[in-house]
Amino acid sequence: MEYNQKQLSILESAEKLFASHGFHATSVRDIAHEAGVNIAMISYYFGSKEKLIEAIFLKRIITWKATLTETLSDATRSYVDRLDTLVEQFVQRIMSNPCFNLMMMRAQIQSDIAVNELIHENKKEAYEVIHAFISEGQEKGVFTRNVDVMMMVATLTGTTNHIMSTRHHFQRMSNLEHLTDSELQEYLIIHTSNHLKNLFKAILIHEA
Repeated sequence: MEYNQKQLSILESAEKLFASHGFHATSVRDIAHEAGVNIAMISYYFGSKEKLIEAIFLKRIITWKATLTETLSDATRSYVDRLDTLVEQFVQRIMSNPCFNLMMMRAQIQSDIAVNELIHENKKEAYEVIHAFISEGQEKGVFTRNVDVMMMVATLTGTTNHIMSTRHHFQRMSNLEHLTDSELQEYLIIHTSNHLKNLFKAILIHEA
């Protein structure tokens, strides 16, 4: 769905507040104030707070699913190249959208939030695409057998989310205080991507 500038402002404001305060602690009034609109406008465009958070997830999910499918189905590129690109794209996506991913982390541990099932279905579909790609690589003799794909996906998401959500602790522990926020983000994207690419190639290509 295409959104106008007012709708995008509402979505971005809601995403920021849901990430910092949680879904239940954020009111429609808070979102309206943050976005600089009246409450009636949010009701007109989205209907309810539940529909608003659903719109945020759908907006992000549809884009990621399209990118993931396009990358892993590109038979003109090697399996290793596609694997590397998958990691790079995922890390870039997480690091560049901290509010959304903090919101997702919060939502996943609150089972009473309406989007919980939407998150589950999205994670399941993404896992199936990655699993099919790795299985195809195994059939072609590129990847080794007996790979725990579920744990690989958990490692990808867990490591990236951890670095993203504790970035300033990582900065201090790595003696990187001299970096600006934008420089730190660029460093983390490259450093995290390279670590995960090397790890997954060690698992998928080299016999244990």
